[in-house]
Amino acid sequence: MARNGINSLILQNRLVSQARSRARTQSTKMGSILRGSSDSNSNSLANAIKKQARSQKNGLLGTASTKSKENYTSMKTAAESLKTRTKTLLNMPEKEWEKLTEEEVAEYKGDMLTQVSGLIEDYNKIMKAMTEEGGSVNEIYAKQMKGYFQSAKSKLGELGITQNSDGTLSLNKELFKSADASKMKEVLGKAGTFIDDIGKRAENILANAETNLAVLNRSQYAGNYSYNQYGSDIFDALLGGGKYNAKG
Repeated sequence: MARNGINSLILQNRLVSQARSRARTQSTKMGSILRGSSDSNSNSLANAIKKQARSQKNGLLGTASTKSKENYTSMKTAAESLKTRTKTLLNMPEKEWEKLTEEEVAEYKGDMLTQVSGLIEDYNKIMKAMTEEGGSVNEIYAKQMKGYFQSAKSKLGELGITQNSDGTLSLNKELFKSADASKMKEVLGKAGTFIDDIGKRAENILANAETNLAVLNRSQYAGNYSYNQYGSDIFDALLGGGKYNAKG
């Protein structure tokens, strides 16, 4: 069965199934980006994902696979945590602030601080891993994450949240704790805010990390296996085709 120029490593059917699932997720998530982005940005991301797939398909990442696994594992773990924290912040309840006791306000602000501190830690892990890994897809996502901050820079700064030159974030906890609880909710706990934006983008970063981990782990499933007439791997799923015709 010819591989049409693809190297000799063949994924087991289990990995193929996983890869297809990841590719569908990536496609769905990318669709949400396309609907909310300009044609130019949409084309750039789509082309970057295809370029990444072609590079991995041709074995160009083989020599750095161990480090790449570390980077994408870090991205995956941090993105999952970031998603959880953004949902928690968005679900923080509105309060009748004037009716709260000082203790109740302090508790609310303490909960906010806990979530924001953890979120910034997750955010920074994602940014560092994407920067270290490089590649067009990671560069696009990193640029978008930085852009979300810039769009809310002034309001975030009032809460002590600032952006470093490498795109990571810093938190001045004393300034944060001195802010009004109502301001925290306004800036960090509503739809359309910085928190909402990065939470949605974390979905795409997670899907991309899982896809790349499936590809990078392919050697663990290598062997003399055959595909049926519908056989396909992650590369073909991302690039929009199958590598075998109906005759195999």
